[in-house]
Amino acid sequence: MRVLAPLGVNPLWLVTLHSVMGVAAGALIAFAGPDAIPGRSTGWTVAAALLLAKAVLDNADGGLARATGQVTKMGRYYDTGMDLVVNVAVFAGLSVHVGLPVAAAALVVTTVALSLDFNMERLYRRPRTPAPSGPPARDVPRGAPEPLYRLFEQLYERLLAPQDRVIERLDRGLFRRLEGADYDDAPLDRRLAWSDLFSTATLVDLGLSTQTVLLAACLLAGRPWIYLIAVAAVPFWALGVTLLRLIRYRAYRRGDEELPT
Repeated sequence: MRVLAPLGVNPLWLVTLHSVMGVAAGALIAFAGPDAIPGRSTGWTVAAALLLAKAVLDNADGGLARATGQVTKMGRYYDTGMDLVVNVAVFAGLSVHVGLPVAAAALVVTTVALSLDFNMERLYRRPRTPAPSGPPARDVPRGAPEPLYRLFEQLYERLLAPQDRVIERLDRGLFRRLEGADYDDAPLDRRLAWSDLFSTATLVDLGLSTQTVLLAACLLAGRPWIYLIAVAAVPFWALGVTLLRLIRYRAYRRGDEELPT
């Protein structure tokens, strides 16, 4: 951030750069394979390096936008949409080695897991973050093409927003059954206890950066299909965290546990 901010780098260009890296990694996964040395692949090694670089830059673009006053709605839609494009490319590459049905199912699980990550982080921040002051974020950065903004806005609204809304509705419904009140109408301490740091951080561990690093490690080991086994375990991980979340919340309501952070 300290290097990029003074250079006036546009966060959208950073998103474009790390997305190109991700798509290139997907192509290398597809067309490379183990070399003469069992389990080793030069192409997979390069793909792993690209994915690791992608993970670093993907974590930097949002911070860069905030640090330089370039937060826009287009930035959010573009970043989310390009992450989806990269995921499609990566799982398409994996499908060459494991078959299309397996890769497609893993893509669906990953996409839902990212929506769960997004919803949990949003719930955690809502009661803890003061209302923003100053002018609202611009829709489109200066000089950016309006059609590109509309394209990625529609991509999000048609493909990703519906599952975000379903996950949020399920979460609110579960809270209502436990609390007997809507989330927004509940006392602040109950909302803080419901979206506590432990549950949020544990589910956010399923996020894109974690998955990208895990895939890179599997590629370096010459065993990319191990990553798919990990993806298959994600629903069980999410279910386990949800059950633990319910136990912790009920313990707080009984007075057996202090208010979570």
